[in-house]
Amino acid sequence: MSVRVLCHLGFDEMSGASRYYIFFAETGGSNEVNRMDRLTAIVLLLQGGRRTAGELARRFEVSKRTVFRDIEALCEMGIPIVTEVGIHGGYTLMADYSLSPLQLTFHETMLLRLALSSISLLAQTPFKQERESLLAKVQALIPPRHKPETDQLLQTVQFNIPARSYATPFIERFIESARTQQWLRVTYRSQQRTSQQTILPRRLFSSGGFWYCEAYSQEHQEERTYRVDRFVAVSATRAPEHQTPLPSRLPYKHPSHPEVRIRLSARGILLMERNPYFSDAIQPLGEEEGLLCFRWPPAENDWLARLLLSFGPDAEVLAPPSLRDLVREMAQEIVERHYQQ
Repeated sequence: MSVRVLCHLGFDEMSGASRYYIFFAETGGSNEVNRMDRLTAIVLLLQGGRRTAGELARRFEVSKRTVFRDIEALCEMGIPIVTEVGIHGGYTLMADYSLSPLQLTFHETMLLRLALSSISLLAQTPFKQERESLLAKVQALIPPRHKPETDQLLQTVQFNIPARSYATPFIERFIESARTQQWLRVTYRSQQRTSQQTILPRRLFSSGGFWYCEAYSQEHQEERTYRVDRFVAVSATRAPEHQTPLPSRLPYKHPSHPEVRIRLSARGILLMERNPYFSDAIQPLGEEEGLLCFRWPPAENDWLARLLLSFGPDAEVLAPPSLRDLVREMAQEIVERHYQQ
């Protein structure tokens, strides 16, 4: 016995619309293909109103006995077919039943609901109206008797997305620019200063409750990562003249990047193990220490140095010297600030 996925393009006679319907059913082999096609077509016909066994038999050129078996099989699949006897009898779908274009199992529907609800935890998200519309449609797919179970799942299983308070008015603009390869002239407020740049967005992603945009910067001649909520102004612009093919961003593990080595205390190991980016790069060093080894682009040393400062004495940079010097300079600035009266 195997599970067969059947896609059928049918015509809904009631609404006049063409739709794809997907059914999941156990089949015994290739001889079941025609039957699965027929089962799908029967459901589509019942969407348009009552049908008798005789009508279905003539339509598919099978016996009434075969139609009876087909109706029984559909009921076993969970399709609520109502049988009416008498001269005006026949088969219909339950009045409040609506066949969705994509048939999902209950657990698949719950998983979709969980994912959509988790995305809603972000302070700002693209396609907000579409997301709310999809969430409403997914909720409608859940039978009333299962809604308490679904609500309990949402309270039991949650994604840890930090609560943030910020605005990203340009996020959909960046998504569209990345899709169409549209260059942008932007005003960006970094931690050090506010600057004008010409960038080409490539990818957007969310991490730690913030949205980030990976974009090629014409001024810096390299790809950089920007916090989307720090863009002050955005406008479309022409591509730079005589623009050479943009280089692909080197992966973090690229051998051209310098190797970073950091000694961690026992507490430092526990803290670093929580970080999904570096947890796999920890190596044992003695009984109570660890060594963190990985390759890192120098352009992002400022971010890494600030992360390491949060570890206090539980992290020591061994290499490269440039990163070690940067951490020392930042630490010295902190010391001097706290000595000021």
